[in-house]
Amino acid sequence: MKAVTTIALLSKKQGISTSLFSKYWRDVHGILAARIPGFDSYTQHHLAPPIRNIPLPKHVISTIPANLRFHGIAEVTFADSAARAGLASSTVAAMIQNDEQNVFKTSLLYNLEPGASHTYLEKPASDNSSDYFMLLGRSAQASADTLVAATEQHLIPALAQQPGISRVRMHRLSSGDPTLWNTAGVDNQLTPDTASEAVIQITSATLQEIENACASLNYFDSVGKLHLYQAKARHVMVEHGRPSHLGLRGLDVLQTIIAAGASNQLEDALVHSIYGITPR
Repeated sequence: MKAVTTIALLSKKQGISTSLFSKYWRDVHGILAARIPGFDSYTQHHLAPPIRNIPLPKHVISTIPANLRFHGIAEVTFADSAARAGLASSTVAAMIQNDEQNVFKTSLLYNLEPGASHTYLEKPASDNSSDYFMLLGRSAQASADTLVAATEQHLIPALAQQPGISRVRMHRLSSGDPTLWNTAGVDNQLTPDTASEAVIQITSATLQEIENACASLNYFDSVGKLHLYQAKARHVMVEHGRPSHLGLRGLDVLQTIIAAGASNQLEDALVHSIYGITPR
């Protein structure tokens, strides 16, 4: 049995603000999702607007129309494929799909095959580091496998050699089919503008480190588009198989408890008496 990952690329519903999207996704939708059985971990990454003017070859599309940008990326891990069954069949999962129409315009959920997510570099990050997400789409002449192979051979090592980059992890999105997650009122279909073959998570002290790695390569023949986002917030909702305090209470309540110095409100017995769950 091998661990598996699910990646969700999300854009906010039209008519709600970015701040309301983040609050609802974290404190309403996210708290419900943290109850789906089988999650080993569940992390939300709230994205800033896409980064422009990346130094890339002219044929690589790096600009994103405002109506096609993503606002969030969720990463969920499971002990194995059997543990992921709750994502589709549980009562809570049905509630999640019913709630998606309240917050998402687009929800592309990729259930990746075993081995499709791999960490290439992991070392302590500096205090000023940020998480970045690079979405890669293949060129017309390349296959998904060609793009992934070239990325592993060239781009990943170039990123890992930058002294300010502390983490590099890639998810092969081409191993999953987001159209299988069918939500009423939400777009689950791929288009040339929204489709990607891979997403790379990069923890870096500066954007310049990533740009330096890209500029050093003659690699981009197989790449048709490269969209880069910086994460403005990272929220761990589930870890080690149980909801976190954040995943149980929401950020406003948790911050209120901390501000008041009410540490007894975080004791396992008290939280269990309210939620029937002992948090991580």
